[in-house]
Amino acid sequence: MQMLNRYFAPFALLLILSAVYFSEPEPRAYKLSLAVLTASIIVNWWLTKNMYRFYRWAWQTRALQVWLNLIWAIPLFHFLMPFWGPMWLLFVMAPATAAMYWDRWKTLGMALASAGTMLAMYRWHGVEGVALSMALVHAAFIVVFSLFVHGLVETALRLRDAGLPRV
Repeated sequence: MQMLNRYFAPFALLLILSAVYFSEPEPRAYKLSLAVLTASIIVNWWLTKNMYRFYRWAWQTRALQVWLNLIWAIPLFHFLMPFWGPMWLLFVMAPATAAMYWDRWKTLGMALASAGTMLAMYRWHGVEGVALSMALVHAAFIVVFSLFVHGLVETALRLRDAGLPRV
């Protein structure tokens, strides 16, 4: 969980704050986006801080954090996507988190759910034509990247378990 908080959380924060600052969204989208961002930071911080306190529920806590990453992405994408194109990258976080803790099939399922949600949001916003084709490539990236991260995690665990001498 610390790796996610060290790398993905600051990136998501940069992405969202850049969208708010540079794109100048409407005031309602601005306020709601900052509210969702604040709630996500507080909840993720609390879950990470208390992960070992709830050791017996570690799997459920991790699953909750994976699903919450997807849930936070939906309103942020909805409010900021019309003003800031890279918002689709928020949909990478949930499957990347799943890739670190879940097996390949569950990771694939989360990646498909995340990519499908993103595509549904694009369609809801009326995206068509070439832009929808780009969205399909974004969706494919979400799936491929998630499986790649899962493969890296499995490889690292196999090397650790092999008992090879450390370099």
